[in-house]
Amino acid sequence: MVCKPRYAVLFRTHVWDSFVERQFLSLRSMIGSGDLFIVANNTSGECQIPAGLPGLVFHESDFRRQGLEFGISGNPMWYNVDYALYFFADKYDKYDYYVLFEYDVCGNIDFDRLMDDIHRDGSDLVGLTSGGMFEKWHFYRSCVDLYKEPDLTKTFLQIGIFSRRNVSLLHRRRLALSEQFRSGTLKNWPHCEAFIPIETKLAGHRFTELSNYLNVRRYRHEPAYLEEDMEILEKNEVVHPVLDRKRYILSAIRYEGRPEKFFLPGSTFGKRLRRLPARTYILPLLKALWRRSQTLVTGLLGKASFFSLTKTREEF
Repeated sequence: MVCKPRYAVLFRTHVWDSFVERQFLSLRSMIGSGDLFIVANNTSGECQIPAGLPGLVFHESDFRRQGLEFGISGNPMWYNVDYALYFFADKYDKYDYYVLFEYDVCGNIDFDRLMDDIHRDGSDLVGLTSGGMFEKWHFYRSCVDLYKEPDLTKTFLQIGIFSRRNVSLLHRRRLALSEQFRSGTLKNWPHCEAFIPIETKLAGHRFTELSNYLNVRRYRHEPAYLEEDMEILEKNEVVHPVLDRKRYILSAIRYEGRPEKFFLPGSTFGKRLRRLPARTYILPLLKALWRRSQTLVTGLLGKASFFSLTKTREEF
């Protein structure tokens, strides 16, 4: 008879407001025999967890003291999402599995059944491999000097499920790479979405696709989904990113990049915003249009200067 695995679900966040609290409570309703914790990055001092909720708070300085490098200067906890995992597992080492669960994920998951299935399969890491060409990824250069080309891969880790031995392995490797980085023998710092699956596979640990266990058809980086559309989720479905109205509007504008498309008939971007009251999106849309106009003007002036200089040289 296979023993039931002990597991902890880590609700990972760097903010706390009514939306994040609703997300937490929704997740709590899916946890059976496992334990649920809030693991919060409070480096800003603005992520205050309400009293009475099971929380573990960390600051970026905690990892410096442990000898871990960040590899980048901006937003290091986003670049190294696995650090929250090591921080928690160091204090709570009794679990067989640790589940990282981002605050903007929504699901309809029977966690007890999910973890039983993962334990039965002997998986050490469960995530979703990213499709597409790895070399076109923005952080491709962070990996190529460290790993061989055939080993390069990228995994979405908005939900990441780790065995205890895999957490230990990854932590040791991060500490070893930190030593190399400080000494200057390692020039680039691998992004977590590549570091985690690559190191797992190189060590001979078992990687399993999240799609083997859950419906992931709406699980990706973008576009965002509205919180209010998640009232009816399919069984075993997981969705990312799920946002409240304010965050949804800002996300839609940011990922579009060309806000003028709002005015095009049949524009998907326009439809996404117009489903909401105009008062909720008009101001951020106008700000985006202004920034876009400034960018276009700067670009046109740059081209004009280039052609003027070229013509002057030809005349000379």
